Amino acid sequence: MRHLFTIPLAIALALPASAQTPTKEDAKAFVQAAAASLQKNGREKFLMEVSSPKGAFHFAEQQNKGLYIFVYDEKGTVLAHGARVELVGQHRWEAKDPDGKPWIQDWTKLVQEKGSGYIAYKEFNPAAGNKIMNKVSFVALKEGMVIGCGVYQ
Repeated sequence: MRHLFTIPLAIALALPASAQTPTKEDAKAFVQAAAASLQKNGREKFLMEVSSPKGAFHFAEQQNKGLYIFVYDEKGTVLAHGARVELVGQHRWEAKDPDGKPWIQDWTKLVQEKGSGYIAYKEFNPAAGNKIMNKVSFVALKEGMVIGCGVYQ
């Protein structure tokens, strides 16, 4: 029962309450909270917390500043998604943003070389009616999974 309070508390502490619009630093903190959840609760429970509509890392407009986590394997398959659950199981290695940027390949290369970092691309924003917008995501490689969170600009 204790873990039910630990994850929301970790998220609340990771995301400063003062700012209304999420920042790159908020995205990084959310990924770090997700990685801590993975380490504490294991892969299966972590992936459920991302994809489940009531999960700690799933998109909700009034929670976590509207941030959500996405999780891919290192070959571009979606393992969990906090906003677009229909993507789970899809192989998206060849996906490109509207400018032709192979962002999944790019972030995979980034985390394989550096462990974590920021990447810019364009993507659908669920909080703006799925409008395509500029996005900067923080991604980290944990247990063979690319865990990420981004902010729209």
